[in-house]
This record gives sequence, C-alpha cells and structure tokens, in this order.
Amino acid sequence: MKRLLVLLCFLLLAAGCSAAAAETVAAFSPENPRVGDYVDVAVTPGREDPQEISWELFIGEEKSITYKPVSKDPDNGRHLTASFRPRQEGEYTLRVTVSWGKEDTETVEITVPVSGFAPAQENPDVVYSQKDGWWYKKKYSSKRDLQKAGCAIFALSHALQRMGISDAAVAPDALAKTYSYYYVEGRGTYNAGLIGKAAADYDFLTQKDLLTTEKEIADSLRRGDLLSFSIVDGHIALADGVSGDGTKVHVVDSAPGATYERITSPESIFSLSEDGTYTEAAAPSLLPGIRWFFETREYGGTDYWMDIGYCARRGMRLIRQQWLKAETEEGLRGVSVEYVGALVTKVGRDKAAWRVPTRNLVISGRDAHAPRIAMVTAKKGTYLKDGNGRRITGKSVIKRNYMVLLLSSDEDSYYAWWDDAFGYLTPEDVTVLPAAPESFATGVIVSGRATVHLNPDKKSTGLAEWKKDTPVAVADKQDSYYLVEGKGLRGWVHEKYIQLDKSEENDAKDTEGSSKDGQKIDEGK
Repeated sequence: MKRLLVLLCFLLLAAGCSAAAAETVAAFSPENPRVGDYVDVAVTPGREDPQEISWELFIGEEKSITYKPVSKDPDNGRHLTASFRPRQEGEYTLRVTVSWGKEDTETVEITVPVSGFAPAQENPDVVYSQKDGWWYKKKYSSKRDLQKAGCAIFALSHALQRMGISDAAVAPDALAKTYSYYYVEGRGTYNAGLIGKAAADYDFLTQKDLLTTEKEIADSLRRGDLLSFSIVDGHIALADGVSGDGTKVHVVDSAPGATYERITSPESIFSLSEDGTYTEAAAPSLLPGIRWFFETREYGGTDYWMDIGYCARRGMRLIRQQWLKAETEEGLRGVSVEYVGALVTKVGRDKAAWRVPTRNLVISGRDAHAPRIAMVTAKKGTYLKDGNGRRITGKSVIKRNYMVLLLSSDEDSYYAWWDDAFGYLTPEDVTVLPAAPESFATGVIVSGRATVHLNPDKKSTGLAEWKKDTPVAVADKQDSYYLVEGKGLRGWVHEKYIQLDKSEENDAKDTEGSSKDGQKIDEGK
C-alpha cells in the first residue's frame, strides 16, 4: 500500500508539472496603447513545435478580426509574434489558440485597453506599413484604397519626409487625395508623372531618364539623393542609401510581402548585422524587427538592403533636393540655373533671375561645398553621358569653351550639370578652371555684334557672337583683348566692344542692395 501511495503521489506530481509546462502565455506592448499605435503581441507556447496559431480580436462583445492559418502563409501559420493597429477606443480582447494537432490545442486570452489617439506617423525616418489594416478604407481612387494600390504614394511620402517635409500634407492619405489622378485602373500608378508633379509642388528635381547603371546609382545616393523605383512588377519602393563599398542599396519598402511574392531573385535581399556583415534574407520573416499583422495576414513596412545590380536592372527614378543654393532675401535657398561660369553664374527663383559670383553658391547634399567649374576643351565638344557611357537622352553637344558645373569627380569621370541635365564627362574633354578671385571686373557689350574668339586674335576661331548689352565678367586681359565670360561661354573679345562698369557705379549698386561682381538682376540677358 505504501508503495502504491508513493506511485500515486509521483503520478499526481508529474501531471501537475506537465500541466504547468503546457501553459501558454501571451503578452502585449506598449502597456497603454492608443488608437493608431502598433500593438505588438508575443506568444510563448507551453510546449515546443506548435503546428498552427490562430488569432481572434474582439472589441467589447463584437468580434473585430479573425485570423486562421492559410496555405499561402510563408511561415505556415506559426507566427509567435503578431501586431495590430486599433482604429477606435475601447477594451479589446485578444484570443490566441495554439495547436499541436487536431485535438490538441490551447487557448489564452488577454485584455488590451485602448484609450487616446497616437500622433500621426511623421518623421524623417518613418517607415509606413501599407498593409497593416489602417489604410484599407482610405481611398486612393474611386475603386482602390491605399492598402491595395498605394505603394507609389507611400514611397513618395517616405521621400518627402526624408527631405525634411513633415506635415499632414505629406502623409499617405493626404497625398493620395492630391495625386489620385495618377492611378490608372488595371495599370497602377503612373510613377513618372507622380514624381514629376510632386517635384514641381515640393521644389525638388527629377529627370526623365531612369538611372540604370551601378555607378550612377551609387554616386547619386552618396550625394544624398533619393530614388523611387519599381522594385518588382506592380510595386514601388524607395532607396535612400548605399553601402560603403557601393554594392548594396538601402531600401524602404511599405509592403515587403509584395516584393517577396514577385521577386525572381530573393537572394538579392539582405539584412545588416550588428557586426557590419550582410546576410541573405530569402523570406520576409528573416528581416530583423519586421512586423506581421494578423488582420491582413501581411508583413509590415520595413527597410533592408538590396544588391545594387538588381536595382540597376530595374531602373531608378531620381528625387534630388535643390542641389544648388544661393543667398536670397529669405536666406540660403534653392535656385535654378540658366548658365554657369567660373566667375558668374545666372540663377533664378520665383520668376526672378540674377547673376551671382559663383564662389558664393553652395552645392547642397551630404558633402556641401562651393561649386567647381570646368570648361570644354575638346575641339568637337563633348556630351553628358550616363554611367555606361551612353549620351543622355535629348541633350545636344556641349560646344568648345562652354562651361559646366561639377558636382563631384573621381579618377575617370566628372559628374556635372549642364542645360538642366546631369551626367558624366570624360576628364580629357574638359579643363577644370581655377577658383574665382575675390573680386573681378564686370561690364557689358556696347556696340553691334561682338565676336567671341578662341584666342586673343581677330583671326582666331569665332565661338559665338554677342549682342549689345550682353553682360560679361572679366577673367583676364592680353593686349587689346579681354578674356570674358557671358551666357555660359568663356572667350576673348576685343576691348572696343566692352564697356567696364565704373567702380563708383558698382559701389552705388552695392549700397542699393545689389553688389559688385555682377550680382544684379539680369533682366533676362
């Protein structure tokens, strides 16, 4: 009998231990969620290797969300962490059922009190989750909501906020109302039109041609540009950085599930480890910190790294903040450029145009600096080219002695602006001009048509003819010829055609709010 009692006690103890071990636990954060917050739930099963996990969410007595595993789920229904975003205040009940077999399940319930309203997601590092359930009733077109069709809008919002524009007007739902006409049923968003119109509205630059070479993409991202691109067919994402070695692009993706569903080479996607190494992420669940939303059965927005070769093959659309800035009455502001010179550059803003000393301009970006100017010296001129050496679409030859503005340079190429386009130049085709002096003479063409010569000789090659009143800046003088700049061209003009500004006149202009060295309104000349 004694031995039987001992055995019975042992069995009861074992059963108690087994029951304790089988207890499933669920917890949520933050502790006091608000409407619009991400509520993250973690489930700890009482036993190892559960086969399925189901989720049910109630608001009061009303069931709000039900998730049961489906065959297309890449993780086969075994999500031990999940999230949701409450859309109204109230007391939520979350019921989680863990299954180890058809008749072997455990259910746990937790109460999630939701009160107050979270502020809108607006900051330079925001990553929106397009398919988290929050956007499913927020319209993009008459037939589509943002959750289903808004990827290009989310990418644009990511870009604008990374440029420091953070207000309600650049939230995805506001942008969707503003630009809904760029959505074409059956085709998706016309991204070229969307970015082009937003560039005009938000004062950034873009261009018709996509960036399709690794060199262009890496150089562009190093300068602080952003790139919107069709990461897979039917889905748009944003690139906002490049790895130190230039082999990987940093991507902000509002709907990574769409990318993984359609990509033909998932080995092109990487996560970055704390030790600085990159690890292939062949499934979204392998991206650190990614959320999975049980309401929509979708992964939330996240960032990761992609092989730059893949991005180049897709083509990327430029989003460049105002790259050149000049001092205005409102301070240092972005300006457009009509022509450049080593001494004087003509810029414009708000329908006004004026000429400023080039040394006073600032090329913005991650390595802001004063401009450098190069002059074309190739006898037959040269062309702006892309990273593969192909001519930029629609841009004619840059003729001899015309000047271009250099944004950056390396051993085998210069990256330059000319005639509202950006591209590469061969160093052998140009000569970098010395820095402009602190002061220099200015003047105008005073009679007839003045011939601009290649050399200080009337028999020298004529480069152009300038009309009366064309403003010039003087770089040098040799005998009876001045080396002058005008309209983006540098050459020699006989002194009889030039009237220099008198010093007292310049001083007077300076006291009136303009200054010497050609910093006056140009009146379109």
